[in-house]
Amino acid sequence: MNFTGCHNRYMGMILCLLALPGFCIGAAAASPATKNAIADERLEDEMIIIGNPIGSLRLNDQSSTASRLGLTALETPATIEIIDGSVMRARGYSKLSDAVQSLPGVVTGEHPTAPSTFSVRGFTRGQITVLRDGLWIGPSTMVMRPQNTFNLERVEVLRGPASVINGIGSVAGTVNAITRSAEVGMESSTNLLLGYGRYDSRHLGLGSQGGLGENAWFNVDISRYDTDGYVDRTDSSSTNLTGSLLWQPTEAISLKFGADYLSDDVGSYFGTPLVPAEVARDPLDVVSTGRGEVLDGAMRFRNYNVDDAVADSDQLFLRLDFQWQLNDSMTLKNTLYQFSADREWRNAEGYAYCRQVVDVCTQVGEIQRYYGYFLLDHDQDLLGNRLTVNIDSQFGGMESRFVAGLEAIDMDFERSRGFRRGVAQVPGDGVDAFNPEPGRYGPEELRGISPTDISTLAAFFGNALQVTDTLSLVTGLRHENLDLDRRNFNAEGVEEANGFSRQYSWWSWRIGAVYNFTPDIVGYAQYSNAKDPINSNVFLVNANQNFDLTDAKQWEVGLKAIWLDGKAESTLAYYDIERDDVFERFALDSATNVGGRASRGVEFSTTMRVAEQWRVGTNAAYTNAEFRRSANFQSLAGNTPPNVPQWTAALWTSYQDIADLPLEVGVSVHHVDDRFGDNPNTVTLKSYTLTNLFSAWKADNFRISARVENLFDEDYVPWADVFYLQQDDPGFIYANQLLLGSPRTYRLMFEYQIQ
Repeated sequence: MNFTGCHNRYMGMILCLLALPGFCIGAAAASPATKNAIADERLEDEMIIIGNPIGSLRLNDQSSTASRLGLTALETPATIEIIDGSVMRARGYSKLSDAVQSLPGVVTGEHPTAPSTFSVRGFTRGQITVLRDGLWIGPSTMVMRPQNTFNLERVEVLRGPASVINGIGSVAGTVNAITRSAEVGMESSTNLLLGYGRYDSRHLGLGSQGGLGENAWFNVDISRYDTDGYVDRTDSSSTNLTGSLLWQPTEAISLKFGADYLSDDVGSYFGTPLVPAEVARDPLDVVSTGRGEVLDGAMRFRNYNVDDAVADSDQLFLRLDFQWQLNDSMTLKNTLYQFSADREWRNAEGYAYCRQVVDVCTQVGEIQRYYGYFLLDHDQDLLGNRLTVNIDSQFGGMESRFVAGLEAIDMDFERSRGFRRGVAQVPGDGVDAFNPEPGRYGPEELRGISPTDISTLAAFFGNALQVTDTLSLVTGLRHENLDLDRRNFNAEGVEEANGFSRQYSWWSWRIGAVYNFTPDIVGYAQYSNAKDPINSNVFLVNANQNFDLTDAKQWEVGLKAIWLDGKAESTLAYYDIERDDVFERFALDSATNVGGRASRGVEFSTTMRVAEQWRVGTNAAYTNAEFRRSANFQSLAGNTPPNVPQWTAALWTSYQDIADLPLEVGVSVHHVDDRFGDNPNTVTLKSYTLTNLFSAWKADNFRISARVENLFDEDYVPWADVFYLQQDDPGFIYANQLLLGSPRTYRLMFEYQIQ
């Protein structure tokens, strides 16, 4: 990385602003009344070892995802949602995606090539940023894996553009997975989780924390999840080891080292082929297409992948945090971090039903896989450093919180890929639709290797200014420089001419206001922008394609409230987002500009303790999203982007201490509206409603719980990947398939904690 010139320029800007901490106008300190309004309830929650499946919205919790100013969710002029780890475990969520898709308007995809992909506010895939402990470790579609919830302290989701906080890729939202880590004064405890369920699913978690003398503390968690899967030959597993060691040599200085290792195999189920309705033995009412195709229940649990399929990864994330309390009003923080990952795929990924004898289709009615053989390797190394200074001061008699910082990231990413093109077709490439013989992958064909280097240097500033007792302003500013170098080599190692080097430089900013109608009821408004390169699709485009900076802007208004003497919390938000020049992946190795996108909608959440024993939580979202014309693309204008439902809704309710016994029972219902599966809007994924039952026998330090998920065994398609759908032109019969969601499952869990 080259810091020459940029380093001196940005450092001068920071020192200037440090001398005038009120110069950048911003937002508010928390109202003391607000902080105390639910103190008793929060204290009770903290004393409960085993959490409740309803929980609260955590409006009085500080959120590091929304700002670096120490603001709570109530003080932040944006929608920020916090899911506590105890709530995730009480609900039986085993993966991060389980927790995120419970939020209003969020839909999750679990395709093996992009595990735990999200749709938020009308945008999908790489337009949602995923952080690990508040740090960007790469494009979300490249780095997102099915992370185990046992290792997580909580998950924070910030809605809307956030490149002013985290840099590139933050258009529709930010998902921040925060692991459990050592804290000052941490008491000793040991946690155990054991679980077993249908399809031979097994869940194990073991954690320990405590002190090491008077000025050092530790935390370590290890978890393992594996299952045989609900489709033939679809074993998957995930092992996550996280740990941290905190040393505080003085009251003002602390040093923390953290490590996060994840190894996983996401399974080999790439979808169920669509077939003509007239040949289906048990047509499922889950999808409609303009070509009259259906998914067949007789093929529901069949796996069309090869027997030696590979879809796994290993990654290691290391960080070192230094904090120095310079005085009562100034804190210096520095985080040095390194991330490395190896990911590997080798699968027959694409399956198409042969309607006629043409090209590689040798028999009508077979499932052809020849063009679907694909191998892919990722070798990623990232090194970063973030330096921040926080200053609490007075500006014109008003309380001001100010932060300034520098962040530098250098990422080397090598992508190797191969297709089945030169190897002659064999009879095993076509399989019986109802009794497929898996076969083997066979000879590997390397198409090429593409090393990509991305270097980023950013300066950022934020301010929170308490203008009056009831009005606060929050502002942020970030300047980013990005150097991109992409090279392409063919299978023989000869460099091709379609590589490129690009340099980008841009500003991101936001301004928001929070008004306290009462100490516990606030209204807010925010306007923000985001500019960034094309994110993960940069690994797919070539030099002759236009991939300049995209431009996004959002305005949002909303209400947040803590009411019923702290027994209820609610949020309501309206947003409007526009983005130009969006790149979408259309095939395995290419992306295309599809014009702009616009989205607007309403989101609502509330949790309530109706009575001492009865809790209720609910959320709903309405989303109106569409493609817009741009200077580069027009044909999709007016269409709805794939995987964006107009309505989603969820309800949880539980009742505890039944018959004066430590027994709790509850139910949850989750509804997702119709969505389109493709950009032309010719494929509709039909709406579905999932009902889950749960019960728990719990005491202060243990819980035995049982869950039944998808109680009514509903068939549904949760997500569509457009490059695996209707890619079956007679000249290139590649893929036409969709993934079906999990049928009814059940699980028994045991949790135990020793303090």
